[in-house]
Amino acid sequence: MKFNRCVVTVLSTLLPLLFSSSAVLAQPTPVYRERLRPQYHFTARQWTLHKLNPVIRPEHPHGGEQGWINDPNGLVYYKGEWHLFANGAGSYWVHAVSKDLLHWEELPPKLIRDTVLGNTASGSAVVDWNNTSGFGTAKEKALLAFFTGWKNKVQCMAYSIDRGRTWTKYKENPILAHADRDPKVFWYEPDSKWIMIVYGPPGRSYNFFGSADLKNWEKLSTFPDMFECPDIFQLPLDDDQENMKWVLSDGNGSYVVGQFDGREFHVEQEKEALDYGFNFYATQTWSDVPKKDGRCIQMAWMRGGKFPDMPFNQQLTFPCELSLRTVRGKMILYRYPIADISGLYAKEHKWKNLSVSHGNNLLCGIEGDSFDIEVEFEPAESDALGFKIQGNDVQYTTKTKAVVSCRTHPMKTEPINGRIHMRILVDRTSIEVFVNHGEITGANCILPQADSGPPKLYINGGDAFIHSLKVRELESIWPTAGPIASRKR
Repeated sequence: MKFNRCVVTVLSTLLPLLFSSSAVLAQPTPVYRERLRPQYHFTARQWTLHKLNPVIRPEHPHGGEQGWINDPNGLVYYKGEWHLFANGAGSYWVHAVSKDLLHWEELPPKLIRDTVLGNTASGSAVVDWNNTSGFGTAKEKALLAFFTGWKNKVQCMAYSIDRGRTWTKYKENPILAHADRDPKVFWYEPDSKWIMIVYGPPGRSYNFFGSADLKNWEKLSTFPDMFECPDIFQLPLDDDQENMKWVLSDGNGSYVVGQFDGREFHVEQEKEALDYGFNFYATQTWSDVPKKDGRCIQMAWMRGGKFPDMPFNQQLTFPCELSLRTVRGKMILYRYPIADISGLYAKEHKWKNLSVSHGNNLLCGIEGDSFDIEVEFEPAESDALGFKIQGNDVQYTTKTKAVVSCRTHPMKTEPINGRIHMRILVDRTSIEVFVNHGEITGANCILPQADSGPPKLYINGGDAFIHSLKVRELESIWPTAGPIASRKR
């Protein structure tokens, strides 16, 4: 990436003042090539220092440390670019752009903390197509970001008229003094108005507000029993465009299904869990996806991962497409890797229609540490079919009729026409599992065990019958890059 001298000077001068650091290394490993750096899950870099084991410190007067990433924020599409923002250690927003949702160019941090509003916490972003805010120009629509100013936990706005490269905080912030966090803003077409959902009192609730100009807000309603990181989106039930449902989700991705009338959310089905893993939080979907694309695409923070002695900390899930389907009388939110992942396939190994026994060496020719594994099988006489992946088990057991991945809560599932379908995304520090095409999912962080080698397929008990097995070796999403700038403090 190239930056002009002015930008580099500003970054070198200002950013070090915003973060605490220690253990600066004189000759760091080139960025994105570190031993535990995920190869196709997004992580953050450091810009003006090189410090191992960065941490989040939102209570610190200068916020957290570069290289930490948590809640995805401000996911928005504009002019051919997918914008990915994420909470940077509680004090600024990480920023990256992509043309394909795979390869990301990380840009300098945005919405850096200030003395008036304090640290910049989580939020959302939209395109102001109708220029309701007045920030747009004749040549460029305004991108609008909404965030919580952590000093007084108030809701704030910033705008960009250069495709997200620079941002200006609205001079009249806060736009909403309602206390707490995580503003989710979206356009409600039937009433031609903006809606903001804010987590906060009374209790664990979502508060709905409405506005015509994004600057003046009216309280609309309160929805109880929801916690942090609100998101809301519409999906057709069973692909029926005449039967659209609204989905309201909270921090861990759990969701309720119903209708939104511009003021209140009306529940048609009570809360359901979305993911059964131990590292899945702060979900958000992209806004302003073009109609010709039509997908509802979600990312989440893989909270709680460990990256010992790395200059980065935490990672995001791989982007997934959401759909709403009727399963055994319930409306179930399916989550499945976007088809674009095929752009990372380097080498594919395939097998069809074979019985597999205990002690097989079917995957002996596999190499690497990043994979997309897809298997459809009949348990037949087996007690379990599983994969040993970097020392961790992902298996389906006939006794419990459940898939267990690492420490994942048992994912109870029923075979479809006698078959189980599993999709497993493997990266250096994560395993994401999708059962029966995304009906049940589990996202888990891992630490690779020494000398564990490539994945191995195993069968317990009698034979299992595999209808289809594909193992794709994946390329890295990261560009060739030199060492990041290091600075002594």
